[in-house]
Amino acid sequence: MYVCLCNALKDRQLAAAADGAKSVGEVFRRCEARPQCGKCLPDVAKMIETARECSGALMIAAE
Repeated sequence: MYVCLCNALKDRQLAAAADGAKSVGEVFRRCEARPQCGKCLPDVAKMIETARECSGALMIAAE
């Protein structure tokens, strides 16, 4: 599913780029794009948070 229509970026691309990212700008740089209209920024921020939560849960499960 497309999340960023301006750059034609799909949810899987952005989720992969969000893994380990510290900011929305970093996600877009990893996708070699720039945010344009800004409507997708909250969704990308949520993807970063989800990636953090998942990596944190994996670390706890490994202990």
